[in-house]
Amino acid sequence: MNKWLLSAGVFSLLLVFVHVFLGGPEIHDPVLSSDLDPVVIAVLSVVWHGITIVMLVNGVLLLAAASQERLVAGVVWTTIGQYGGFTLLFIYYGLVQLENLMDMPQWISFVIVTGCAAMGLRRAKI
Repeated sequence: MNKWLLSAGVFSLLLVFVHVFLGGPEIHDPVLSSDLDPVVIAVLSVVWHGITIVMLVNGVLLLAAASQERLVAGVVWTTIGQYGGFTLLFIYYGLVQLENLMDMPQWISFVIVTGCAAMGLRRAKI
């Protein structure tokens, strides 16, 4: 059992719960209640739920890779690519539009999962 990948998978699944139960009321619900064009609201809802699916799938795959070494390389590089991209987006928009990194601290969580996954890749015997 690769404990780094197990940790990354559990943390990714925890992010799903944070995203849905904390982020939903803070971010998604106000969008739904806004006066934005209904098409914009629908697109933002698809993006919101798409991110939920990505985090859920990544979490499940990381858990699977923790015990099935043949999955490690593909799962870890995919997770690093996705979560690394999310990290860069949060950092960029935090700095450019908000002029700080702490109004959108989600990047920290993605760095942690990415770091654990990278350590799991390093520890794997592939």
